[in-house]
Amino acid sequence: MLGQQFFRVKADFSIKETLENGKSNLTMGTVYFDKSSKRMVYQIKFPRKETLLITDSNLYRIQEGKIIEQKPAFNILNFSIYNLALSSKMSNFGLDGNTAFKLVNVEKEDSLIISTWRPSLENLKDITGDILISQKKKQLFGLVFFNKDGKLLSKQFFEEYKNFKGLEFPGNITQINYIDGKEYYKITTFKNVVVNDLNENTIYNFALPVH
Repeated sequence: MLGQQFFRVKADFSIKETLENGKSNLTMGTVYFDKSSKRMVYQIKFPRKETLLITDSNLYRIQEGKIIEQKPAFNILNFSIYNLALSSKMSNFGLDGNTAFKLVNVEKEDSLIISTWRPSLENLKDITGDILISQKKKQLFGLVFFNKDGKLLSKQFFEEYKNFKGLEFPGNITQINYIDGKEYYKITTFKNVVVNDLNENTIYNFALPVH
């Protein structure tokens, strides 16, 4: 849809993940993202009611109207799936035109176009390694992250895309983290996606509790 400006997205989500202690975890709720106010709000309904507010600098956990945790959260918003989708930068994970990474290789493998991105900033080279991006039908399909020594850290797969008023958004994201030679899965599903919602302004512009 030419000329379409996307600024908000809302979706019901569920996250199933396996933990290092051998247990599994299920989280369910609704996520709200507003591009202009730079706020990501998770209204969690299960396993217990709480709100996660992520700004461009901090993450806040709020229960019963009180902040119970606050920690730095730099770049989470910019590289979130919501911001990338709304900004039409999802196919290359926002790295196209990003000065922090440079494109070093592109190859075709069956139905996939695979590109390799390498940190170009010296301070980044001490923190992270290459990122592999695979596209299928011009949509982001897979991400592979390596550490600075070339060791595999994680993989992500984006599937079941649907079109919402011109916005392409995946219905399922599978993340595999590799820790001490073991695989840990995190599967996120999205339903009831709403684009450019003009209701629920209070949630989209969520204000921190005042003590």
